[in-house]
Amino acid sequence: MSRSLFQTAQKFTELNLQMAQTMLEDTAAASQAMITVDKPTEVFSVTASRAQPTADRLREWQQQVSRIATDSQTKLIRVAGEHAEETARAACELTDEVTRVTSQETERTLRQQHDTMRQLANPLDSMVDSANRQARAAMGDGHDRTEEAAQAAGHAAQAAQSAMRQPPRKEGQPS
Repeated sequence: MSRSLFQTAQKFTELNLQMAQTMLEDTAAASQAMITVDKPTEVFSVTASRAQPTADRLREWQQQVSRIATDSQTKLIRVAGEHAEETARAACELTDEVTRVTSQETERTLRQQHDTMRQLANPLDSMVDSANRQARAAMGDGHDRTEEAAQAAGHAAQAAQSAMRQPPRKEGQPS
């Protein structure tokens, strides 16, 4: 589009330069013709004879300006139409890319959050597991000691019963 606009400006500039050059040439020729006239009444006829060609040149210049403007507008519309599809496609691609990147970043952030939560939970889990093992061990040791004490009490009770069943010993008797 910028190239089309630049070309249009260039055409307008060239047309205006040509018109200015033509007008300067016509003015110089009219001035020379007025200087060379012999009678003052001829000045009007020289001026009148130059007026029609100048008006024709101005009309031609105006038509060329209109043609350049119309051609430029047509070209800009065509270029915009050509680039509209490309621009729409590029916009869709950009939207798809942004959506993909955003989705990936969201997934990555969620994974990081889950990993962080697991890392925070792991020390707690290991502390709970360790406490459970220690409690089981303590309970196991206590249970084992209780069983040992019960067995010792049972042995002592049996020994006491067997001691009561045996006849009393006399002194001096071997046992």
